Amino acid sequence: MITVTVSEAREKLSDLLGKVQHGHEDVTIEKHGKPVAVMISVEAMAYFERLEDAELAKLGAEAYAEYLADPSKGMTHEALWAEIEADQKPE
Repeated sequence: MITVTVSEAREKLSDLLGKVQHGHEDVTIEKHGKPVAVMISVEAMAYFERLEDAELAKLGAEAYAEYLADPSKGMTHEALWAEIEADQKPE
């Protein structure tokens, strides 16, 4: 993993993109010493999206099985979205 500052990333963007695309390197960009972004290859992003899709499918199947086992545990669409939005709020 390569770590650069925002200024370095700006100056070396073409080189860093080449390393990500062809050298299969990941690049962490820091601002004031803290990571703020990561550059990864398109292939790596596709892999992470497949992992996320698989996890969401698993969670959906588990929720559906739970509902089939006991329909009284079901919730309305509104209640589901309220729970999702509450989980996404920053702490």
